Amino acid sequence: MKIELNDVSSVKKIMTVEVPPEIVQKERDEIVRGYAAKARIPGFRQGKAPLSVIRSRFAKELREDLRERVLTRAYAEAAKEKGLRPITDPVLDEVHDEDGQPFTFKTTFEVLPEIELKEYKGLEARKRKIEVGDAEIQKTLEELQQSRTQLVVEEGRMGTTGDVLVADVEGAPEGGEAFSRERMMIELGATDNLPAFNDQLEGLGAGDEKSFSVDYPEEYGAKELAGKTVAYKLTIHEVKRREIPAIDDEFAKDLGEFDDLEALKARIREDLEHRQEHEIDGEVRNSLLQKLLTDHPVVLPEALVEHEIRQRLEELARNLVMQGVELEKAGLDWKEIREKQEEPARKSVHARLLLDAVARAEELEVTDGELDARIENDAKQMGQTPAELRKRLDEAGGPKPLINQLVREKALDLIKTSANISTEE
Repeated sequence: MKIELNDVSSVKKIMTVEVPPEIVQKERDEIVRGYAAKARIPGFRQGKAPLSVIRSRFAKELREDLRERVLTRAYAEAAKEKGLRPITDPVLDEVHDEDGQPFTFKTTFEVLPEIELKEYKGLEARKRKIEVGDAEIQKTLEELQQSRTQLVVEEGRMGTTGDVLVADVEGAPEGGEAFSRERMMIELGATDNLPAFNDQLEGLGAGDEKSFSVDYPEEYGAKELAGKTVAYKLTIHEVKRREIPAIDDEFAKDLGEFDDLEALKARIREDLEHRQEHEIDGEVRNSLLQKLLTDHPVVLPEALVEHEIRQRLEELARNLVMQGVELEKAGLDWKEIREKQEEPARKSVHARLLLDAVARAEELEVTDGELDARIENDAKQMGQTPAELRKRLDEAGGPKPLINQLVREKALDLIKTSANISTEE
């Protein structure tokens, strides 16, 4: 078998293969015998029809099977002989399969790049100092305060900014379809409402009815209301005021395990510092990874880049659907979205290839215990049992992608552990 290999790039190859006629004939004879053993032809018992009859009756099928078998076997043997590991199915450029002549074909395919690792240990990096100020603690306290705020019905109360009205709402957009909502919660003064709408709610109490019209601007977010005059009729059932707890020792005790406000503040500081530490760790890892990418320019296989882009677009589409977006009606410019995804996709593929190279150099592996722990942790975060997640992994082809991810994480851990990291002043 003759093999000619040409490099289009370091990852794209063109391979021409010539298979001798005698090997092709051997394959043809084997296929014919297989047909003869199974064929049912009138006038002959199964398996007893002459081979000449088989060749004549199944000429087209035999030719197609021969081509497929020779191509498959010769391509695999040629790639192995040249030490190649194709990552894509070959694109068949030419085929010559005349009877009695060598079977020749030319294919184009991509392979993983050869990566010559430079220094990846002892890299320099800087990290932010962990700093949690009183303002951040106060902001968290206020968020907790808002989360503990209750809406309380107050008899005889007239609505004012900050109150919530429980009302039946009827609306009739000019030239549009009328709508109605029962016992709708309306926050008086909410920025989502037009000022003209909020003004009409001031001073309303339980049992009141009010009719009014509001002119919506052309650029209003809700398209069904934009540029229209809407006639409203509201029937108020209740007025609820916000009961906001004071931030004091009692507030801290109500949250659970805190003796006083200072204990709560100490826990908040600890949590914020831990969160900052996690964020800073991510920043350092990204910094080291970016340096690795810069020091190791690589020609990327376009098939891997395309696969990464496709996965990103599919994930985006799934998230939008889960948010209730109808993709067909959303008017999304998928071409533009795809273009924006190309650069991060290339970076992601580049990073995986380099981390895989580091993992091979360091002979990093994932133990069964590490895989089990990761599955258990991921299942917990997803609200599933480990058995359910394992089943999903098996249905998707097995845990290999997760194992690869863990190996890459180990490689990045090694790079970070060996790095010289200084703290900014």
